[in-house]
Amino acid sequence: MRERKPNQMKTPYPILRYLPLTPCMQRLYASDLTAEQKTSHANHQTEERSMCHPSDVEAWRHFDQTYLDFTTEPRNARLGLYTNDFAPQGKYYHTYSCWPIILTPYNLPLRICMTSEYMLMTMVIPGPFNPERLIDVHLKFEEL
Repeated sequence: MRERKPNQMKTPYPILRYLPLTPCMQRLYASDLTAEQKTSHANHQTEERSMCHPSDVEAWRHFDQTYLDFTTEPRNARLGLYTNDFAPQGKYYHTYSCWPIILTPYNLPLRICMTSEYMLMTMVIPGPFNPERLIDVHLKFEEL
């Protein structure tokens, strides 16, 4: 804990917790079933006027056209990133909160890629405020 002045609340030091992505991905694709399904997005048939998988979105098709060297191999990992606030002391007591960074592999069928077993927590950003404008400072994955 930091030194504090009288009548000042205790605030822990902000320490970024990083969980390596490579071992998580290796464990994820160690299963024969998961390894077989990781190319399902390449064989996915789009239904008109419906979004059944992230590969149905225009941004996915734009990425495919822009990065041809990446998209020629359907087994390459396509990861979705999201975060949400977690306040250990409760919602309205914001001297400290943390922001878990979750990755989910979009290569897999939608029915399983959005389940908790396939969500990978790669880091936790501590601090009292949302890191929305500064999140890119934390997100340089050397492993990728």
